[in-house]
Amino acid sequence: MTFNIKFSLSMLPLAFAASTASATDWSEVAKADMKFAIDAVRSSHAGAVSGQIDVTAPLEAGSRAGMIEAANARTEQDYRRALLRFINGFGDPHTGIQLRMPTRAWTGVVLDHIDGGYRVIWSEPNWPQPLPPRGATVQSCDGVWIGTYLKSNVAPFSNQSLEYATTPSELARQSMFDIGLGWTPQRCTFQLAGGVVRDYALPLRAIEDGIGKARLSEVQQRYTAQAGAVGLTPLAADMQWVAMPNFNGGISADAYAKLYRQLAALKHTGWVVFDLRGNGGGDSSWGNRALQALYGEAYGEQLGNTSSHTKSQIASPAAIALLQRYASLPQFASAKPMLDDSIAKMKAALERGEPMARIEGMSKEEADALAAAVRKRPSGPRIAAVIDRGCFSSCMNFLQQISAIADTVVLGEPTIGYSPYGEIGPYKLPSGNGVITLPSAIFAGSQATREPFVPSRRYNGDMADEAALKTWVKTTLAAIKPAAR
Repeated sequence: MTFNIKFSLSMLPLAFAASTASATDWSEVAKADMKFAIDAVRSSHAGAVSGQIDVTAPLEAGSRAGMIEAANARTEQDYRRALLRFINGFGDPHTGIQLRMPTRAWTGVVLDHIDGGYRVIWSEPNWPQPLPPRGATVQSCDGVWIGTYLKSNVAPFSNQSLEYATTPSELARQSMFDIGLGWTPQRCTFQLAGGVVRDYALPLRAIEDGIGKARLSEVQQRYTAQAGAVGLTPLAADMQWVAMPNFNGGISADAYAKLYRQLAALKHTGWVVFDLRGNGGGDSSWGNRALQALYGEAYGEQLGNTSSHTKSQIASPAAIALLQRYASLPQFASAKPMLDDSIAKMKAALERGEPMARIEGMSKEEADALAAAVRKRPSGPRIAAVIDRGCFSSCMNFLQQISAIADTVVLGEPTIGYSPYGEIGPYKLPSGNGVITLPSAIFAGSQATREPFVPSRRYNGDMADEAALKTWVKTTLAAIKPAAR
């Protein structure tokens, strides 16, 4: 069975160096960290080692521009902008950077991209300065159209590539929060109710200045979609709602064990709806075991093999050490046999002097035969899935598995682009200011690299409003025959 492991700070804790003194020569620090990052991507990113154009092209262009920008760094902000521009230029969250950049300040408003325009979706009450009201349309910021402002000032430092449907929304949501990159506008022009046009100054207010982290989190959670705690709840008489907010056994193992028992006991032949909102990945075997519970071990394992045809891993001491570390962690206990098998194959390839080790593979004929064999599910519930921009990595892997069943219905909003990479490892920057994270494995399957997953039925409402979303899902599925067998 194939699986992806997406590295995250919550799964593997990282140590950061103490803050650098103010007398730091930021040009020297930036050049050293930039060179390290470039060399690390070139030698330790599965896409670079295997020659994938989605990695090699931004690597070559970004390395030239990155070293120039690093040499010109004069401040910590310059340093951060240079490193983030290089790493996020790959447009894939699997290629990441952690630089300790919490939200420092806020303009008091939140923007979003809705129905082709940019609007205010939140305006903080009792703000020291006048703010545009909720619902106001943004016309321009700092003298240019808001879309141009976001492309020029926010997009270069975001891993949300411009070709994705949800990227304008994501950039807008980030733009009014200061995280130390200097991307917030000084003033913007808004169209209010009745067609009135008004200019607003948007000075930053420090989070410590009467806002607080709790209030900041409360506001951001209003528009951030996230499935509830792992578990099963009734949606209707013939529908069950299954929340899967993560595939992290470190925090959800017990809940998943209970869920599998519940799924195995289902007797009805209606719908099981997997809520995958905000599921950023982990170990996809947690998802596959739900399919085994529903349809039996044999069919579930067949589905697990449909997400990719081959898996290759960098054959290097660092990549081997990464998998050995994962294999030692309790949250990956269910995947340990597969990890041990991968480690053995990587060691053998390393001894032969091969840059990549083939971990799993099947011929095109075998892959086609498997795809045909699993199209018709055994008797049991019909599957629907709710996806959003937050479904990534192993969540996409699981989505591929359930989509191999011909009558699966996918609802929600498009994801960002598919990343064929996995097994993410951390590489500490020489300065101690943070780490970059790089994938050591590449999976080949039917989904094109960077191709988003698009729902067959698009939800145009607020993905974070679970009550409204569930009502829509229930109505939508009620109009579709479950096709029970």
